[in-house]
Amino acid sequence: MAKIGRTCASCGQFGHNVRTCSNVNPEAAVRRIVRERNRFTRSCTKCGDHGHNTRTCPEMNPTGAARRKKREVIARKDGRRVCSACGGVGHNTRTCTILHPKKKKKKRGKGQRFCSQCEGTGHNIQTCPILHPEKIVKRKRREEGVRICSFCKKEGHNLRTCPSINPIAAKKRDRRNAMRGTRLCSTCGDSGHNARTCPNSN
Repeated sequence: MAKIGRTCASCGQFGHNVRTCSNVNPEAAVRRIVRERNRFTRSCTKCGDHGHNTRTCPEMNPTGAARRKKREVIARKDGRRVCSACGGVGHNTRTCTILHPKKKKKKRGKGQRFCSQCEGTGHNIQTCPILHPEKIVKRKRREEGVRICSFCKKEGHNLRTCPSINPIAAKKRDRRNAMRGTRLCSTCGDSGHNARTCPNSN
């Protein structure tokens, strides 16, 4: 069952977009067809019926089952979800501002993390300075270029090259640090780079 209103800009057909168009990306189109074929075939581990899971099972969660049936009745607009409480487009009952007036819309830029605790950007709830003030120093050090191991809490290496967990990788790291600045370029004879990264090479 394809999403209502979704039209491909490449071939003009309904039910898919350019990313899953058979003319542009045949492999993605095959995966899309398989997904659509398997839709509503999942079975509930509680009652064994198809079309829902344990979260929306009428035996385990009648309220969730009622919400699921209500969602299935309401058609999507242009492929976007419709709120069953207010009829608005682009959100559901969990994020509806009419049902939850205190819940603010997250103002997040592209690729920017948003904290649900202090509503600040640049971090999440796990590294929030209000909840975890001890992590501020670690984050600042990491931003300054000093690596801190998450296992032994020491500076200069990470979990992958920690001597407590991986002594072989730690020895290789120490050997690389000792050899740094000693190799000579075969083109110009200077140290600190090789022939591939030589600034004098043509």
